[in-house]
Amino acid sequence: MKIKLHPLDYSGYSVPEQLCKVLEELKELEMAGSDVEQVAEETFDIIQALVGYLITLGVDVKDANKKHIEKMERRHGNGSKKTA
Repeated sequence: MKIKLHPLDYSGYSVPEQLCKVLEELKELEMAGSDVEQVAEETFDIIQALVGYLITLGVDVKDANKKHIEKMERRHGNGSKKTA
C-alpha cells in the first residue's frame, strides 16, 4: 500500500503550529465517532499533519519511512502474509 499526500509547502509553518495542527486533527477524529467516512477523512488529515510535523522538524521523511518499514519487516516479516 502507498499513501499519497498533498505536496503542501510547510515552510510557512513553525514546529509548534504544526504540532497544534496534529492535535486539532486528533480532536476532530475523536469527534467523528463511528462515522466511517468522517473517520477515514480525519485519519488522513492526521497523517498529512504528522508528515508536516516531521518536515517542519527537519526530518528526512523518505529515510525515516524506509527505516520504519525495515523495522516493521524485522518484527512482522515482509508482509507476504495475508490478514483478514
